[in-house]
Amino acid sequence: MLRAIVLSLFLGFAAGQAQATTAAVDHPGALPILLGLDKVRAELKVNSLQRAVLDSLRSEYKAEVRKLTSPMPQTAEQRTAAEKQLLQLTDRYNRRALSVLNDNQKVRLVQIEHQLLGATALFQPSVQKKVGVTSAQRTQFEAIRQKGLVYVGKINRQFEEGRIGYQEKLDLLRDRRLSQGETLLKLLTPEQRDAFNSLGGTKIAG
Repeated sequence: MLRAIVLSLFLGFAAGQAQATTAAVDHPGALPILLGLDKVRAELKVNSLQRAVLDSLRSEYKAEVRKLTSPMPQTAEQRTAAEKQLLQLTDRYNRRALSVLNDNQKVRLVQIEHQLLGATALFQPSVQKKVGVTSAQRTQFEAIRQKGLVYVGKINRQFEEGRIGYQEKLDLLRDRRLSQGETLLKLLTPEQRDAFNSLGGTKIAG
C-alpha cells in the first residue's frame, strides 16, 4: 500500500509539457502528503507538535490542489497553466514541510525518498552530486527524464479521459519507473553504483 501511494505521489502527481520543461528537483513529490503517512512519521519519530503542524499543511495543500483540479482543466493551455501552478505550489509547501523537521529527520526523510523512488532518485541534483555523476552522464539522465515525463503525461491524459482506470495507471507508471531505473543504473560505474546504493540507509519498516 505504501509503495502504491508513493508511486502515485511521485510519478503520477503532475506530468505534462510544463513539468517537462522544468529542471529536476531534489524533492519531486508532495512532501506534505508523504509526511502524512503513518509509517513515514514513525520512521521520523514525529512528535505531537510536528504532527499537528504537518496535518495543517497537508490539509492546506490538498485544498489548494483541489482549486486547480476541480473542475479539471480542459484545454492544453489550461492544463499547462495548471501544471505550472501545481509545481510552484508543491515547491512552496515542500519547503514549509521541511521547515517543521529537525536536521536528523530531514536526513532520514531523504533516505526514505531514496528508497521509494529507487534508481529514479538519480534524477535529483543532490543525488547526482553525491554519486559523482559526470556531465556526460547528467546529459544522458536528463534525456531519460524528459522522455519519461512525456510518457507520464500521456498516461495521465488517458486516465483523465477515462480510457484507463486508476490501478492500470499505477501499473503503467510503476513499470515505466522500473524500466527507467534499470537504464539509469547501467550508466553508472561500479563505484558510482555502490555510492548510490549506500544512500538509502536502513530500510523503512513495512
